[in-house]
Amino acid sequence: MKIAKRMRNVSRNGPQYAIAIITFALGLVLLVPAYLFLTFVLSKTIETMPAADISGFKQKLFVGSAILTLGIGPIMAVYTRTKQYLVPRQEKLKVLHKRVSATTTQAPVTTPAGVPKDVPVQPPDNTPVVKNEQVEPTATTQVVDEDSVVFNPVERVSTTFADIAGYEQTKKNMEFIVKCLQQPELLREVGAKIPAGILLYGPPGTGKTLMARAIAGTAGVNFYSANASEFVNTWVGQGAKNVRALYKAAKANAPSIVFIDELDAIGGQRTSGQNQEYRQTLNALLTEIDGMDKDSGVLTIAATNDFENLDTALVRAGRFDRKIIIPLPNVADRLAIIKLYAAKRHMASDISLEKLARETVGMSGSGISTLFNEASIRAVMANRSVIGLEDLDGAMTQMLTNGEAAKAANKEDLNIAAYHEAGHAIILRLLAHDAVQKVSIIGNTIGAVGLTLRADSEDRLLVPVEKIRARIIGSYGGRAAEELVFGKDNITTGARQDLKDASEYIREYLECGAGDSLLHESAFAGGRVTPDIREAKTIASTLYTEALNFLTEHRDTLERVAQALLDKETLLDEELEVLL
Repeated sequence: MKIAKRMRNVSRNGPQYAIAIITFALGLVLLVPAYLFLTFVLSKTIETMPAADISGFKQKLFVGSAILTLGIGPIMAVYTRTKQYLVPRQEKLKVLHKRVSATTTQAPVTTPAGVPKDVPVQPPDNTPVVKNEQVEPTATTQVVDEDSVVFNPVERVSTTFADIAGYEQTKKNMEFIVKCLQQPELLREVGAKIPAGILLYGPPGTGKTLMARAIAGTAGVNFYSANASEFVNTWVGQGAKNVRALYKAAKANAPSIVFIDELDAIGGQRTSGQNQEYRQTLNALLTEIDGMDKDSGVLTIAATNDFENLDTALVRAGRFDRKIIIPLPNVADRLAIIKLYAAKRHMASDISLEKLARETVGMSGSGISTLFNEASIRAVMANRSVIGLEDLDGAMTQMLTNGEAAKAANKEDLNIAAYHEAGHAIILRLLAHDAVQKVSIIGNTIGAVGLTLRADSEDRLLVPVEKIRARIIGSYGGRAAEELVFGKDNITTGARQDLKDASEYIREYLECGAGDSLLHESAFAGGRVTPDIREAKTIASTLYTEALNFLTEHRDTLERVAQALLDKETLLDEELEVLL
């Protein structure tokens, strides 16, 4: 009777206790048989063991048997208790979820200033939100907040075209966009329609975002900006909701511009393995652009650095109708930008802004801004209030070589560097007819022992293939000079970057049709067409031989320039001209 009573108490306290007691008792019964079984199985191993080790080994077998048989009880008890605890609570959560879904409520949310009241905004983190839409979570789909938005609030931009230095022709090309926004009725009178979208493309740092803001400021319309990468969320479907929310706000505040920066983040060519979130976000953007009617008063402007890799569905007619390139600034544009930054600083009287404009070929507007900022920092560090020529020179060297100026301590290295850089300078100036801004045997802190700064003698959009060919030879000039003066077995690692530059020029040379193939890789979706490596190697070998022969013919000039570098360490363009 007492035993039965105790068992009833155990059952009331929880079945896990009963299971633990039963399995423990069963373990005690099976302990000895388990030990004997293991001893029998391992008998051959025991026979081969030294007599002194047999006793200890059997003790370990006994402990292992005890763990095996007696440990089942606690494990079963824990499992039963866990199941007993979780299952009822899971059922309660399901019931609660059904009740909440039947009567959804949302706490009031304060609308930020500048955003219309009918535009959904993100509620505070402590505000409970329950969705009306029933979405079952899966491995690839997450339940997302319907009201979440990712974009900057509506903005009235003060920037106009007058605030942009240079780019006169580009700004003139954009006047029609302003007229479309300010006087859309004029276009309708002649049967024209407002473009669905404007695409600004070009190299990084050329001012595409600034140009979009200037359009909004000049036209006097509201400006919504967003980075394409901000749309994409780890939750599938969130990016598409963000796109719809952005356009809803823009329509409510029309006339307005929706500016999407770095469009290639979501608008790249679609592939079979592409993330579902990217696909949905891009499709939502295409839907919004297609749904724009002529009276919506919303214009989409996007910017990208990678025009060639955009999805063809995105850039077709009817979506981004106008494509405007924002190129690197030409010499006139660079001069205007330089004058803008120079006017804000104290500049030394011996600095020629016109010369600086010629020397900054290939620099973007942001690059020129960085140049002046770096020069200003150098002047401050030298306890000067006026920016000098040495500050601009040091800043330019730092930007182009990614390191601070540093002179090699070893005389042998300086001697090799002098002939190496002289080889570059002579070929670039005499064969390629490029302007050489500076040639120096003062390298940088990251390993270069010399420097030759080249600049185009003029800004050209179309570069003759012979010019590319001459630059390949110029890239080989340093290594060829080392071989000519010191012997083939004594060339150094100084030509590492030169060989890389030469290889890039060879690729450009072949891609523009100068080789045997007239194919270009960008025309082939899903794959790359690369030049025949054998043809590239043949070109490299041939042009290196030409570099060697050219320096052999101009050996006297090579010696003069190298000795001048050893004496002065740095030669500017005027000094180099005298030696040539």
